Amino acid sequence: SSYSLMIMNCYKRLLQFRPSCTDVLRFVSTANLAATDIIFLVCCVPFTATLYPLPGWIFGNFMCKFVAFLQQVTVQATCITLTAMSGDRCYVTVYPLKSLRHRTPKVAMIVSICIWIGSLILSTPILIYQRIEEGYWYGPRQYCMERFPSKTQERAFILYQFIAAYLLPVLTISFCYTLMVKRVGQPTVEPVDNNYQVNLLSERTISIRSKVSKMVVVIVLLFAICWGPIQIFVLFQSFYPYYRPSYATYKIKTWANCMSYANSSVNPIVYGFMGASFQKSFRKTFPFLFKHKVRDSSMASRTANAEIKFVAAEEGNNNNNGAE
Repeated sequence: SSYSLMIMNCYKRLLQFRPSCTDVLRFVSTANLAATDIIFLVCCVPFTATLYPLPGWIFGNFMCKFVAFLQQVTVQATCITLTAMSGDRCYVTVYPLKSLRHRTPKVAMIVSICIWIGSLILSTPILIYQRIEEGYWYGPRQYCMERFPSKTQERAFILYQFIAAYLLPVLTISFCYTLMVKRVGQPTVEPVDNNYQVNLLSERTISIRSKVSKMVVVIVLLFAICWGPIQIFVLFQSFYPYYRPSYATYKIKTWANCMSYANSSVNPIVYGFMGASFQKSFRKTFPFLFKHKVRDSSMASRTANAEIKFVAAEEGNNNNNGAE
């Protein structure tokens, strides 16, 4: 069947795959991000979803601490991983030769391990202060929530979460990609004349800059939009002195949580299909999906080559006429 042929084709591609150093680095960072997203979606989302149809938390105090701790660890690891990936890409773009000495699989594994260890350490307050509390919402209920010794400590932790898991990553990612956009396309040597080859290089530079700019907009906006609502809501809930829970705030918080979960669902698609190597491998694995596009690109390539040859011939004729 067609499904069997597709599976056999994918298996054949995997057997033929010989990863380079860059492939290993990309795999480690992407796998780290995928692990955080999968753990978050599989281990945290189902428990959070039960809070809405059920009258309260029914899984006990241990699961209350464990699920909240795991959720905080994965969110923290996701933020640090995204920031590390942005810093790595910025380093490669700004210092392409110097980065060859430091970007090794061993360094990538060490960074990945440090990300998880750091996320575990930074999330330990959840293990200490997360517990089951009695509450009242249209009747007595049990809630899995953070209970700090004082309001000051609660606000300090929420402010730390906002800075470490949202504001700082967004600012760092924005800075890295802005630096990349400025760096990409800067000529290493000044052009000596304004011939056709220089114009072609300028067009290629504009194309590269445009692709990087699109990636900047997608990655930064996706992260900021998906995680912004819940972060701002929790900040508002803790610091606004006249905040009172209501059905309207309940619906807003539900929507904000869904937005944060959507980020983990969309991340693999964005990082996969926006990568040139993944697109190339995907086209090779499923060529029947791109028959028309391949034919059109071939025609465009032949047309471009013909134009280059024509312009080169015209320049040669002009030079000969000038010499005469």
